[in-house]
Amino acid sequence: MVRKSHVALLIPVYGDQKGLEKTLSTLPSDLPLDVVVVDDGSHPPLVLPPVGEPHRAFLLRLDTNQGITRALNHGLHWVLERGYPYVARLDAGDLALPGRFGRQLRFLEENLEYGLVGGQVRFVDLEGRETHRERFPTEDWEIRRVMHARNVFMHPAVMMRTEALKKVGLYRETYPAAEDYDLFFRLMRHYKVANLPEEVLVCRINPGGISLRKRRQQLRTRLRILAENFEPGLKESWLGLAKNLALFLAPTPLVFWAKRLLKGRGGWF
Repeated sequence: MVRKSHVALLIPVYGDQKGLEKTLSTLPSDLPLDVVVVDDGSHPPLVLPPVGEPHRAFLLRLDTNQGITRALNHGLHWVLERGYPYVARLDAGDLALPGRFGRQLRFLEENLEYGLVGGQVRFVDLEGRETHRERFPTEDWEIRRVMHARNVFMHPAVMMRTEALKKVGLYRETYPAAEDYDLFFRLMRHYKVANLPEEVLVCRINPGGISLRKRRQQLRTRLRILAENFEPGLKESWLGLAKNLALFLAPTPLVFWAKRLLKGRGGWF
């Protein structure tokens, strides 16, 4: 009988064959993973690189480029239909650090009231040079407060309980460029959440990534999410709205200058 992992690792990819190869060639081997790669209409189509033991890999293809939200949901439907209890995220070009998946799985199995766990992140440029490190809050109570000011989960660093996704729903296309932020808020309405204190991910900063290419759309969506989850008695709710409105109105070069100045200092951006 063929073994099936408890954890599906979901990787949506569009046109980044080299990034996918780098990510899969460096997967930690501490925990068996079933890697689910969703090719979001790449031309030429992606070729699935081999993954070493103890992992397995599956390639799903979309005929046309449909965007990350549909690619994620396509993969999640596949994962849910096959009964995986946990799904982790990773992006092509990013590196999961040794022990990440085992620690996240152990946390969720020992803390049944939690629906999601992330971790700390190190950022590098396209040449692999470290640019900064980000420290995210770890405790549920602090995350619930700070989330109103900024997203404290790196999307490719999280692992989620699939029963939680069945309860709250998948990524929503009506929240473009911030579909993860919306999902995390919905999960927090029903489950506790956490970040591990250890670094779990090396994140490659891509100048052509969605956050840079769709900055104004993302800020518009964030403002909507913050307004929908607004808590008048929470100062972070007011600060989050003010910050994102200022970012929306500010010229892009000024925003990038401020981000470079403040990178790694707690992350208001």
